[in-house]
Amino acid sequence: MAVTDNKPMLLAPASPIRWGTNLRPTLVERKMLLFLGDVFVIAMSCGGALWLWSFTRPESFTLDFIVYNDNWIAVLITVWLALSWLFDLYHFKLTTQHTQIFFRLAAVTTIILLAYLLIFFVKAYVIALPRLPLLYALMLTFVGTNLWRWGYSKIVGQEAFRQRLLIIGAGWAGQTLASAIQSEAQAHFHLLGFIDNDPDKQKGYVANLPIIGQTSDILQLAHEYQADAIIYALPHQLRAETFQLLLDCQAAGLSIIQMPTLYETLTGRVPVEHVRNDWLLPIEVTGGRPAIIYYAFTRLVDWSFALIAGVFFLLFGPIIALLIKLDSPGPIFYFQTRSGKGGQLFKLIKFRSMRTDAEQTTGAKWATQNDDRVTRVGRFLRDSRLDELPQILNVLRGEIHLIGPRPERPEFVSKLEEEIPFYRARLVVKPGLTGWAQVKYRYGSTVEDALVKLQYDLFYIKNRSILLDLSILAKTVGVIVTFKGT
Repeated sequence: MAVTDNKPMLLAPASPIRWGTNLRPTLVERKMLLFLGDVFVIAMSCGGALWLWSFTRPESFTLDFIVYNDNWIAVLITVWLALSWLFDLYHFKLTTQHTQIFFRLAAVTTIILLAYLLIFFVKAYVIALPRLPLLYALMLTFVGTNLWRWGYSKIVGQEAFRQRLLIIGAGWAGQTLASAIQSEAQAHFHLLGFIDNDPDKQKGYVANLPIIGQTSDILQLAHEYQADAIIYALPHQLRAETFQLLLDCQAAGLSIIQMPTLYETLTGRVPVEHVRNDWLLPIEVTGGRPAIIYYAFTRLVDWSFALIAGVFFLLFGPIIALLIKLDSPGPIFYFQTRSGKGGQLFKLIKFRSMRTDAEQTTGAKWATQNDDRVTRVGRFLRDSRLDELPQILNVLRGEIHLIGPRPERPEFVSKLEEEIPFYRARLVVKPGLTGWAQVKYRYGSTVEDALVKLQYDLFYIKNRSILLDLSILAKTVGVIVTFKGT
């Protein structure tokens, strides 16, 4: 936290107004509790499946019987948890949406069952475990996890377990955060109100929340309202007095959270309107170069994709080319200038999906969800993302990665730089064929859409890792098979 003067800052002594230990779980603790509950339910379901199976077996249900058949339990737990994660079943917003949870757990169950049956019937990979106990395990796990998550939402949603928050700053940043909390994690937080020094706001309401006092009274207000955490959402650097007051609150047992940090945790986006100008500089602690292991991983993914997609291109490329020719006159491939890392221009290669005169009179124009410039075959290619297949050449040239922010046209980059803060920050990393914004957000065709996608892109740039890349890959496969390409 920065201050506005040069006065030496001393840590505050422990406050005499300490009101006890906060027993309400944090977001991390809530997610961990949900995760461990899933592990327990799956393990118990597997034990129950072996118990049911033992009635049809000559062996008794003993510890030796369990140990002899436990080779598949760890695999089932791992696969179930991985699929649950990919289906966003650990997202805060989903914990109270029981219908969504039911259908997503059904999808997880179905995928595991179909995958198991496929492996079981491939003779080269026959495994010892019969189908019956796995079927029992999946049924028990599906029912058990639904019941567990229903109980979890009822328990953690109780007022006694919801974290009580005070927000310093009732301006745009504070209101944006309040809206995100109400939308994404209403069941986990109780917003007590704003603290703001604007005399015109005192005793009033902002975003349906009361203004309960000024920053000079933070500690007393936190005590009075039994707050667990204070989020500061101030558009300027902290004054020395405010900084000291926050230290007092921290010494009294309160959590102190920056607005951008909580916003990123809840939404998976960076609030570009509410971060400081030097926000991007310390992201790469290695001086702008990714860690060697991560770099090796990205190259492995790029070349593996190029190999697999290359085989697919050789097999189906001629058919796609023929369909494009039969559907509309014009070339098979479409070359478009895009901005790469550092703003360096390159030619992106795609199967043509629009009419050849699509921008003859309008110039550069965003594509829309139901764009009438798209041909019939082009619609299918876009929905399935097959129009992106020729970009394996861009990957092989090193112009793009498989995963990264989508490269934008330079005409749009120039325009959006003027309207959206940090827009050029997308160019600090190499672009990708697919990315976090593509799997998290709908088709974009406005400046507002570009802002939201930028927030997702900057979250990716800040948090990119092997785990996040694997998540994007898996979600991209889901987009392709469900024909939801953007």
